[in-house]
Amino acid sequence: MNDQLTLKFWGVRGSHPTPGAGTVKYGGNTACVEVRAGSRTIILDAGTGIIPLGRDLARRARADRGALEPVIFISHLHHDHTQGFPFFVPAYLPSARLHIFGPGVTDDALARVLDSNQSPPTFPVGLRETDAVAISEEEVRVGAAGERSGEVSVRIMRSYAHPGGVYVYRIEWRGRSIVYATDTEGYVGTDRRLVEFARGADVLIHDAQYSSEHYDGQLPGFPSTQGYGHSTAEMACEVAAAAGAGGLVLFHHEPAYSDATIASIEAGARAIFPNTVAAYEGLTLTHDPSPSGRGAGVRAEGVQYAQNG
Repeated sequence: MNDQLTLKFWGVRGSHPTPGAGTVKYGGNTACVEVRAGSRTIILDAGTGIIPLGRDLARRARADRGALEPVIFISHLHHDHTQGFPFFVPAYLPSARLHIFGPGVTDDALARVLDSNQSPPTFPVGLRETDAVAISEEEVRVGAAGERSGEVSVRIMRSYAHPGGVYVYRIEWRGRSIVYATDTEGYVGTDRRLVEFARGADVLIHDAQYSSEHYDGQLPGFPSTQGYGHSTAEMACEVAAAAGAGGLVLFHHEPAYSDATIASIEAGARAIFPNTVAAYEGLTLTHDPSPSGRGAGVRAEGVQYAQNG
């Protein structure tokens, strides 16, 4: 039995994909995070990062001859969080079973958005032709998603800090916890509801799309982004510190920012909250169950990630 809780980042950009020489280090795919709790797979958002993840899941299932039954949680229905799903290989495998949960302003909004993303004549294969997919909004609203994941608990907070609203997810498993708070904008005095929801989390993944200069309208060539529904790294650090999070991952990077710009934002954030890393494609964080206290079992591949004892 695998007792590890593992996070892997497959897409870390916001708004739209941004490939190119200037984004090699952090990557250009949009939002997608894989959570593995033992043998269970949970996917947070279906931006273009879900495309390489889907290929990898199919490869793993073939190699292990195991079931392919991931649960996908969508934070909200903007394009950068759904645009990769039409190219998600497991959706086309008869042996796979996908469970998709997410918010909607109407009872069938999630299904309609995913269906419209891949409806002819703009896409050759319609959602109704992917028999592996089961979509539900009601279950996520009443909190039954945690039951779907067995011993894995998935809690949901509806936030209004992004246009149209967004779901913030908290995943808990064997004494470890991850909070996924993308597409959220900080408030004066910090988002207190989010602070309480993220209280004591081992890892807080928090939107940090803009630099402070950009957010305030002081970055040449860019407008102020106040009210756009995205945070600065400083806002993310405030939440992490107030919540007592073990570590902070900056997420949903501005597509116009180069690797050098994100590295600079990361350095500034670490001066405020030392246990910070800017998400990049391939970043993997592993938590082993440990009786010695939160943060004692954190390991990261390819990154220096400070630990709290």
